[in-house]
Amino acid sequence: MKIRRITEEIEKYAKPELALESDRDRIGLQVGWLDAECTGVVVCLDATLDVIDQAVKNHCNLVIAHHPLIFRPVQKIDMEDGHSRVLIYALKNGITVWSAHTNMDKCELGINRELIDMFDADYTSNTEDCLFFARRDAITLKAFTKKIAEVLDDDSVKYVGDGNKIIEKICICSGGGGSTYDIAEAMKGGADVYISGDFSHHAYLYALENEFALIEFSHFSSEKVVKDLFEKILSSLDGLKIVKATETRPFRTLEEL
Repeated sequence: MKIRRITEEIEKYAKPELALESDRDRIGLQVGWLDAECTGVVVCLDATLDVIDQAVKNHCNLVIAHHPLIFRPVQKIDMEDGHSRVLIYALKNGITVWSAHTNMDKCELGINRELIDMFDADYTSNTEDCLFFARRDAITLKAFTKKIAEVLDDDSVKYVGDGNKIIEKICICSGGGGSTYDIAEAMKGGADVYISGDFSHHAYLYALENEFALIEFSHFSSEKVVKDLFEKILSSLDGLKIVKATETRPFRTLEEL
């Protein structure tokens, strides 16, 4: 089967028009050939050098990633640069790299909807900026933080605010939605807590100054579920070899040392 047929299956669920406007030039084909015959697909969060190597060893010529391999314009290809080596290795081995990014965050069978289910909440609505609102049974901020850490197997989870605050309405954005703009949108939407990753020091202060609760998970831990979602979507294609990449988060905590 052609690679194009496989990527079309993903786009049935994660329609390209769902992607943020600023992201639409990044999603889809990143490197390679859509009309090549597919020998197998590796699904992953990030198309790293190690993931490309896993594709080579498993005789797969397609890598479907959540994060775009080419996120910003490439100015030059330099073997001294690690990112360039990923691009060269993929091309050298005839591997096509394709991504579904914010369209995968926003779709019905998407990351945010999956996280809402994992956190025992019920989806209510979402915004154009990938912020999802949901309701759940009352729980304290501290207890909810602990639950999220356990569900995601993420020992880096932290919170901002009064640990005894009662949480019922949540706002969530998978990955790195840690801007003060996103926090303000969560507050405006009536959420009791905003859950996302990659908050800055000033975002913490902004939340504290506005007496608003935050829960921060790691970008990696919140989005690693995308491999299961890709596999679920592609399972309807008979005979397709699907390999879930082995990936680890790009940092370590003291507990791991």
